[in-house]
Amino acid sequence: MIWLLGVVGIPILVVALLFFSAAEDFMQIIRLQIDFSRLFGDLVHVLVILALGTLAELFFFYQLVAHVF
Repeated sequence: MIWLLGVVGIPILVVALLFFSAAEDFMQIIRLQIDFSRLFGDLVHVLVILALGTLAELFFFYQLVAHVF
């Protein structure tokens, strides 16, 4: 059961992290006040969050399949 919660919970957690990390930058983009060096720096953070979320999701899918089958 814990594996099923992880499979559902990890994407929700990743989306929440991406939303909160990009909220300030989104407002700066709308106001046209963003510095491009900051935008590319934040892109690295977004890619790291996505990579860690993907690795965690793959691990949970593996554990889910291993315990169900």
